[in-house]
Amino acid sequence: MKRAREFKESIAPRMDKMDPNITITEILRWKAKIDFDKNFTGEQGYERTLYTISIIEKSYVGKMPIRLVKPAQLESFLKSITRYSNTVIGKVHGQLRTAFRIAYDAKVVEMNYMLLPELRCPKSVKMDKKVRGLTDEEQSLFLDALRKHKPQYGRNDYRLQMLMELYGGFRMGEINAMRPENIHLREGYVHVDATVSRGLEFRTFINDRTKTYAGIRDVPINSYLRPVLEEALSQMKPNPEGLLFYDFNKNGIIETSQVNCQFRRLAEKAGIPQTGQHSLRHTFATRCIEAGVPAVVLKKWLGHTDIHITLDTYADVYARMDFDATDKFDEHIKMLDEEWKAHMESDD
Repeated sequence: MKRAREFKESIAPRMDKMDPNITITEILRWKAKIDFDKNFTGEQGYERTLYTISIIEKSYVGKMPIRLVKPAQLESFLKSITRYSNTVIGKVHGQLRTAFRIAYDAKVVEMNYMLLPELRCPKSVKMDKKVRGLTDEEQSLFLDALRKHKPQYGRNDYRLQMLMELYGGFRMGEINAMRPENIHLREGYVHVDATVSRGLEFRTFINDRTKTYAGIRDVPINSYLRPVLEEALSQMKPNPEGLLFYDFNKNGIIETSQVNCQFRRLAEKAGIPQTGQHSLRHTFATRCIEAGVPAVVLKKWLGHTDIHITLDTYADVYARMDFDATDKFDEHIKMLDEEWKAHMESDD
């Protein structure tokens, strides 16, 4: 925070006049800090933006005055970042567009090169990671390994968090940020309104804002989730954050990476793919779709901002359900035909 503040103060006079020798990096760091100060982005988002900017900063286009940067140099840089994931590439490309838009509006550059079609966002050489839900058999194998697991003395046991993700579809950050007052057993729902975030200088904190605005939601308590929540409440110990789950070994907030480590060990014992604990959330969604839960309802339970996210994320599951839908269509038409035949025979 101190370094960011000092950086802003050092370039503020130049930004007011938009020094013609200003770099892409300086423009972006200035804008990121302004957005953070005005609460357009939170600490976690600010940290992620600074990481994105650091990728540009390491390159020659990030070090030279923006007015001297040419399309060929931008194209060469964009080709060099294809080793990153598509998500990171998209953010870097977006930051370049922002820098040139600001510089063009301030008349530091005569042309916004980032609008040229040849400088469109490149694609990663890596395949996008696909996190899938567990199959019925894999879920049974995982639960069996979870039941048999005995944590070492003094070690954290993340069994309840994993079961909450599996039976409630919560994000792990939401689970580890949960407090007793979020759980309404009598009314039958869990109110989600916070998540664990990582801020500046890798500081872990409870973010009173969820990952998305739609993440603030009420999730109904089903019969499988209820005993897990009851056990978690009964085992909770007083802690400085008032959290349902707390790491007393390090006297701090439990991070998703900690749960991930145990999930991978359990997955290995169960002989199932080690795709990370987030697959438990996908498993919950998969079981919901298989049970016929409408997409609009699942969207709300999962905290998605748009129903298209739900449909796109679980497109393969919905595709598998096409076969069952065909059977249901056949059965429905057959029923209508039989009713019509019975009606005609009664008229005769």
